[in-house]
Amino acid sequence: MACRALLCTLVLIALAVASVLTWRFGPWYETGKQNSESIDLTAATACEGCCNGLTSNCELTVNEVLFPMVHNAMSSYEDYFVAANNNESLEKALVAGFRGLMIDSCLCDGGLKKYMVDGAKDLLGEIGVAGGSDGSESDGSQVKTLGFCHTYCDAGVRDPNRVLRNIKKFLDVNRNEVVILEFEINDNSLTDLYEAIDQSGLPKYVWRPTVNNSTALYNMEWPTMQSLIDDNTRLLIFAHGDGMQSCTTMSCPEGIMYTYDHFAQTDDKSSSGCDATVSSDVDAYAYFLMNHWKNDDYDLPSATNAQSMNKYDELQNRFDTCDVRVPNVVAVDFWDLGELLTFAKDNNIVRAKKRTAMRP
Repeated sequence: MACRALLCTLVLIALAVASVLTWRFGPWYETGKQNSESIDLTAATACEGCCNGLTSNCELTVNEVLFPMVHNAMSSYEDYFVAANNNESLEKALVAGFRGLMIDSCLCDGGLKKYMVDGAKDLLGEIGVAGGSDGSESDGSQVKTLGFCHTYCDAGVRDPNRVLRNIKKFLDVNRNEVVILEFEINDNSLTDLYEAIDQSGLPKYVWRPTVNNSTALYNMEWPTMQSLIDDNTRLLIFAHGDGMQSCTTMSCPEGIMYTYDHFAQTDDKSSSGCDATVSSDVDAYAYFLMNHWKNDDYDLPSATNAQSMNKYDELQNRFDTCDVRVPNVVAVDFWDLGELLTFAKDNNIVRAKKRTAMRP
């Protein structure tokens, strides 16, 4: 009976392996990768004399504008990710009107595939079937390469060269758009990421702060949207994770700012309220990020939850709880669901009117 149970387990694992690998590496996968190369990257919200879709945004500083952001933007079902955070690609999110992208960097060596295959081999060995593991190490000769993934590359990965080129193309085509990139660095991939950014041609668009001491960082003046557009420095890059520390204590890669020098945020495990996770004054930070998503009971991204949370009224209700500081960045899963873009547009119109009313 024990042998039969193990065989059943083995069959289930084999089916799981087959399903995942078929989904990830079926004949349609290469076609899917090619499709993102030819997408029309003209912004749907572009208008003459506008800054991120509104003329009233232009006189606001970049940290006064509300930026709609995509959480784990590299992870989409369109790009064949397993348990993806989004239905459609980050390129389509940019076209639709999202101006912030959260992207995870990693080094890929086939980790998930190796884990699943080795597990099946071990089970075969336990029941005495030829092909079981002999206890030796699997071939570790694969060269690790930079990828944009979430936890495991074989569960989904975007080619950084293609993604960064597409972001550059978006900026090439849309000269009145300002974009924020926020990278989570995994597997000590900071150097690889910096090299990929450098080779993509993006650096010509990157805005660079001119200060690096702690006092100046927390009190520095941020440029207006119009000045970023006039200077053609329309890309702000932030990063945290392996290899990144405060730019007050390390020499940060040129053009990449340490996220937590400038960002406070809500707890990413809480889908309600507006309390910041920092112990210091939230107003000391230029950006206040609202993490606005909720995983399902298995801690996986949930389109059902996003459908509800991304509604205009739900966003407004949560903003109404912000009595200390109103967020200027809102990150969501399944960006194509709900009304965050409409909410952000309306919110930015109100912000501009308040700014005008405050002038002497």
